[in-house]
Amino acid sequence: MKAKNDRPIQEITIGRIRASIWLNRRKTGMPWYNVTASRSYKDEKGDWQDSQSFNYSDLPCVGKVLEDAMSWIRDQSALDVHEVVPGHAMDEGMKAKAPSVGRKKRGSK
Repeated sequence: MKAKNDRPIQEITIGRIRASIWLNRRKTGMPWYNVTASRSYKDEKGDWQDSQSFNYSDLPCVGKVLEDAMSWIRDQSALDVHEVVPGHAMDEGMKAKAPSVGRKKRGSK
Protein backbone atom coordinates (compact mmCIF):
# COMPACT_ATOMS: atom_id res chain seq x y z
CA MET A 1 0.00 0.00 0.00
CA LYS A 2 1.28 3.47 -0.86
CA ALA A 3 1.85 6.09 1.80
CA LYS A 4 -0.38 9.15 1.78
CA ASN A 5 2.47 11.38 0.57
CA ASP A 6 3.39 8.92 -2.17
CA ARG A 7 1.33 10.70 -4.79
CA PRO A 8 2.26 12.11 -8.19
CA ILE A 9 3.24 15.76 -8.27
CA GLN A 10 1.16 16.19 -11.44
CA GLU A 11 -1.33 14.14 -13.46
CA ILE A 12 -2.34 14.73 -17.05
CA THR A 13 -5.51 12.98 -18.20
CA ILE A 14 -7.25 12.58 -21.54
CA GLY A 15 -10.29 10.36 -21.34
CA ARG A 16 -9.24 7.06 -19.74
CA ILE A 17 -5.51 7.69 -20.27
CA ARG A 18 -3.37 9.26 -17.56
CA ALA A 19 0.28 10.26 -17.26
CA SER A 20 1.44 10.58 -13.65
CA ILE A 21 4.57 12.61 -12.96
CA TRP A 22 6.56 11.60 -9.89
CA LEU A 23 9.02 13.85 -8.09
CA ASN A 24 12.18 12.20 -6.84
CA ARG A 25 15.19 13.71 -5.12
CA ARG A 26 18.85 12.83 -5.39
CA LYS A 27 20.92 12.56 -2.21
CA THR A 28 21.97 16.15 -2.86
CA GLY A 29 18.33 17.23 -2.80
CA MET A 30 18.16 18.01 -6.52
CA PRO A 31 14.86 16.98 -8.12
CA TRP A 32 14.30 14.58 -11.00
CA TYR A 33 11.08 13.26 -12.47
CA ASN A 34 9.66 9.94 -13.66
CA VAL A 35 6.47 9.38 -15.63
CA THR A 36 4.07 6.45 -15.59
CA ALA A 37 1.20 5.98 -18.02
CA SER A 38 -2.01 4.11 -17.30
CA ARG A 39 -5.46 3.38 -18.68
CA SER A 40 -8.53 3.29 -16.43
CA TYR A 41 -11.26 0.70 -16.91
CA LYS A 42 -14.12 -0.87 -14.97
CA ASP A 43 -13.82 -4.51 -14.00
CA GLU A 44 -16.64 -7.09 -13.95
CA LYS A 45 -17.82 -5.79 -10.56
CA GLY A 46 -17.95 -2.20 -11.81
CA ASP A 47 -14.90 -1.10 -9.79
CA TRP A 48 -12.35 1.19 -11.42
CA GLN A 49 -8.95 -0.36 -12.11
CA ASP A 50 -5.75 0.81 -13.81
CA SER A 51 -3.75 -0.97 -16.47
CA GLN A 52 -0.41 -0.23 -18.13
CA SER A 53 -1.61 -1.99 -21.28
CA PHE A 54 -3.09 0.07 -24.11
CA ASN A 55 -5.36 -0.65 -27.05
CA TYR A 56 -4.46 0.54 -30.53
CA SER A 57 -7.17 3.21 -30.25
CA ASP A 58 -5.62 4.48 -26.98
CA LEU A 59 -2.26 5.28 -28.56
CA PRO A 60 -3.00 8.83 -29.79
CA CYS A 61 -4.04 9.80 -26.24
CA VAL A 62 -1.05 7.98 -24.74
CA GLY A 63 1.24 9.97 -27.03
CA LYS A 64 -0.45 13.24 -26.16
CA VAL A 65 -0.38 12.79 -22.36
CA LEU A 66 3.29 11.75 -22.54
CA GLU A 67 4.12 14.75 -24.71
CA ASP A 68 2.28 17.02 -22.25
CA ALA A 69 4.15 15.37 -19.36
CA MET A 70 7.45 16.06 -21.10
CA SER A 71 6.48 19.72 -21.54
CA TRP A 72 5.43 20.01 -17.89
CA ILE A 73 8.72 18.50 -16.71
CA ARG A 74 10.72 20.78 -19.01
CA ASP A 75 8.87 23.85 -17.70
CA GLN A 76 9.15 22.71 -14.08
CA SER A 77 12.86 21.93 -14.48
CA ALA A 78 13.42 25.49 -15.70
CA LEU A 79 11.90 26.68 -12.42
CA ASP A 80 13.89 24.26 -10.28
CA VAL A 81 16.98 25.85 -8.82
CA HIS A 82 19.64 23.17 -9.07
CA GLU A 83 23.10 22.54 -10.37
CA VAL A 84 23.74 20.83 -13.67
CA VAL A 85 24.29 17.13 -13.13
CA PRO A 86 26.46 15.64 -15.88
CA GLY A 87 24.82 12.75 -17.66
CA HIS A 88 21.23 13.84 -17.05
CA ALA A 89 19.37 14.25 -20.35
CA MET A 90 17.56 17.41 -19.26
CA ASP A 91 20.70 19.25 -18.12
CA GLU A 92 22.06 22.16 -20.13
CA GLY A 93 25.46 20.46 -20.19
CA MET A 94 24.09 17.71 -22.43
CA LYS A 95 24.03 19.74 -25.64
CA ALA A 96 25.50 17.78 -28.52
CA LYS A 97 28.98 18.77 -29.62
CA ALA A 98 29.39 19.71 -33.26
CA PRO A 99 31.79 17.47 -35.13
CA SER A 100 35.17 19.00 -35.83
CA VAL A 101 35.51 19.92 -39.48
CA GLY A 102 38.82 20.19 -41.31
CA ARG A 103 40.87 18.65 -38.52
CA LYS A 104 42.82 15.48 -38.94
CA LYS A 105 43.23 12.97 -36.18
CA ARG A 106 46.67 12.70 -34.75
CA GLY A 107 48.68 10.14 -36.70
CA SER A 108 46.46 10.31 -39.81
CA LYS A 109 47.80 11.41 -43.17
